Amino acid sequence: MAEPARQALTDTIPLHSERFGDFEVPADRVLNFPEGLIGFREARRFVLLEPTRPGSPFRCLVSLDVVELSFVVCDPIALWPGYAADLPPPADGSVGDLAALAIVTVPQNANDMTANLMAPLLLDSRTRTGRQTVLDTGRYSTRHHLLPRSE
Repeated sequence: MAEPARQALTDTIPLHSERFGDFEVPADRVLNFPEGLIGFREARRFVLLEPTRPGSPFRCLVSLDVVELSFVVCDPIALWPGYAADLPPPADGSVGDLAALAIVTVPQNANDMTANLMAPLLLDSRTRTGRQTVLDTGRYSTRHHLLPRSE
């Protein structure tokens, strides 16, 4: 029988995704959203997949609870300077452990991609828990364009 500490390092969770296929992910990569996401309360466990292209600002957030649910996400703090100042501080005050993700909408014309900066996903990297929050300051939109608009 494996030691508990060693077993924890090797535990995996099966991921079945209609888009990405079936594979195992390390249990320590699972992100827990105790309240789910807006519109998806039953989806509480997710895995953040690494980008397929090095240097890409986009990643995929895949639900472990709802087979067909996945989101393209980006780091809004890296793409929009000053965005972090508008995020609520973590309950325990440890800002260094805070990460943010914005859900991206990718339409048929990729030049029209938008990010939801009004309702970011806030992650505590230490506890691997997250929550979606709504920034009701009026400064951000649910459809903030990622690429400059050509007039």
